[in-house]
Amino acid sequence: MLCRTLEVTRAAYYQFTSREPTANQTKQIQITQAIREVRKKKHHDAYGSPGMHRELLERGIQCCRNTVAKFMRKAGIKANRRSNFRISTSDSNHDQPIAANLLRQNFSTASINQVWLTDITYVPLAGGKFTYLCAFIDLHSRKVVGWKTSRNIDSELAVAALRQAVALRSPGAGLIVHSDRGCQYASEHFRNSLAQNGFIQSMRRRGNCYDNAPMESFFKSYKTEEANEKYETHEHATRDASNYIEQFYNSVRRHSSLNFQSPIDFERQLQTPILVGDS
Repeated sequence: MLCRTLEVTRAAYYQFTSREPTANQTKQIQITQAIREVRKKKHHDAYGSPGMHRELLERGIQCCRNTVAKFMRKAGIKANRRSNFRISTSDSNHDQPIAANLLRQNFSTASINQVWLTDITYVPLAGGKFTYLCAFIDLHSRKVVGWKTSRNIDSELAVAALRQAVALRSPGAGLIVHSDRGCQYASEHFRNSLAQNGFIQSMRRRGNCYDNAPMESFFKSYKTEEANEKYETHEHATRDASNYIEQFYNSVRRHSSLNFQSPIDFERQLQTPILVGDS
């Protein structure tokens, strides 16, 4: 009936159905299948065509970024961009000292342990409660160098995360620590901790999130790729934050600002000695 309707012979129809796929069709099938496999991995569904392209290259699949974008569109695959409820965790209505903005949106650095960024975000829990996550990021490598969670959003949370970062990185005096104007960072407790280590404090302007854009970008990735649902308990939220930061963000997640390397791979490359005769 189909052949009669389309006015083709049965022989032509069977020849069509038994025809081998072309080279382009085979390539499209291969790339699309690889894209689906990458997306099945935890946290990888937020990758757009640039990150997906680098993942495929690492798997030995030679293709260009535009090809990946085209095949993703044909397959109806796009980066997951979940929306999240947002509350403010920054209370700048206080009478504590405010540090000058030393960065002024200049996020270029020459080495690690030159500038650290920090901020606090919330993680929703069941029953309308929250866990608060404070993190410190090295601006040069985008690596999370220290973090802590707490049921309370106070200076102790910020100081605890700072202590962890110092213990793991052992930075020298003169390190700039950049944050918002929140009371946690303006507190005497936090300022004394910076002074004891010889660190220099910097704060963004009031209400200008672009002054701490790389830090905001980390929290956006965290909320999109991990903390997109309410956790039952504080312990559950803390465990998943640890898994995300240590097992994915620092060691696996590709950053466009690092030439699509992970922070750990980027820092490892910085530490690789240049051999005589290398160009």
